[in-house]
This record gives sequence, structure tokens and C-alpha cells, in this order.
Amino acid sequence: MKNPTWKIVHIGFLPKNRKPKGIPSWEDQACTSTLIETETRRILVDPGLRSTGEFHRFLYQQTGCEPEEIDTIFLTHFHRHHWQSLLLFRKSAWLMSRSEIRWWRKNASSEEEQDILARIVPVEDHPLPGIEILRTPGHVHGLTSLMFETREGIVVVAGDAILTFEHFDNREPSENAEDPREARRSIDRIAKMADIIVPGHDNYFVV
Repeated sequence: MKNPTWKIVHIGFLPKNRKPKGIPSWEDQACTSTLIETETRRILVDPGLRSTGEFHRFLYQQTGCEPEEIDTIFLTHFHRHHWQSLLLFRKSAWLMSRSEIRWWRKNASSEEEQDILARIVPVEDHPLPGIEILRTPGHVHGLTSLMFETREGIVVVAGDAILTFEHFDNREPSENAEDPREARRSIDRIAKMADIIVPGHDNYFVV
């Protein structure tokens, strides 16, 4: 079987002016979105721009794909800025970790979130050939990364387990991490495994 290939669709960023702890601002940040292609699947990770039109443009410019050509969406976790363009992909399977689905189905605060969660299914029940599901809790309890082998080495698409290269370099979790100690353990775990890391709010980097 050929190794998966991958491409950054959109490079994320964090707010220039950080908000006080416990008050996330979705308006002035964006997540990194990644397309992974295997022999049988096109998997888009974290389609998170507020403008679906803008995300559609990035997707086509960077990959040549239209939304209907993406068969699988994977959400590393359910923070809003990681799924805001999700409705572009109504024909795709929507996957996320079982623990993250369960938590949000009990705690979602809007009808929109509940409607989306009703369609998301556990990634544990839908294996992705050639890709390992990697539990990386701390930022949130159910955060899950993807790991796969390429010709360049082991790639981990980490989501917010690692926010930026600076956070990785300093072994620093997010300011709003649910469990900072667990988050640091997840960073260390990824560091031991990966040759290339795609963080949640930055360009990829080589370890």
C-alpha cells in the first residue's frame, strides 16, 4: 500500500492580543486545516474558517479538490473554530473521537451544535487505512490527533495538542487547557513519535 500524502489547506493563527484566561475568542483566530490522501480516502482535518466561501477557495487553490470530492472530515476536537466550514461537506462522513462526541452531546449550548453532533460518528468505529488514531488529551479531554508514515517520515496532525511551534518548543499547553499536566504529556508523546508536526494554529515544522 502506498503511503498517505498530505497538504496544508490553510495555515492557522492565534489572536495577536490574548484574551483573559477562560474567555476564548473565536473571531480573531483560525485553525490549520490539512488534507490527507490515502489510496482510498480523502480526509480533511479541521475545516475551520468562518467563511465557507473563503475555505472553498483555499481548498481548491491548495489541492484542486471540490468539497464533494472530500469523502471524510476528521475533527481533532469540537471547538467552534475547528469546524466552522463543516457544512461545505454535507456529502462527507464526519468523524471525531467517541469521548469528545459524548462530552459535547451533554454540554453543547446551541441547536446548531446539537444538529452537527447528531451527524458526527466515532472515528474508533471507522478505521482510516494507513492512519493511526492518537489520543492526545489535555487541551480538551477528547482531543485526538492523526499519525501516519510518509516518505519524509512520521507525520502527526496534532490539532490543539500543539498550538504552534513556540508552544512545542517550550512544552507549553494552551492557556485554556482543561488539564495542563496531561497536555504536556501529550506534547512529549508526540515529540517522541513525530518527524513532522502539523500544529493547530501554525504551519507544519520538522522535529
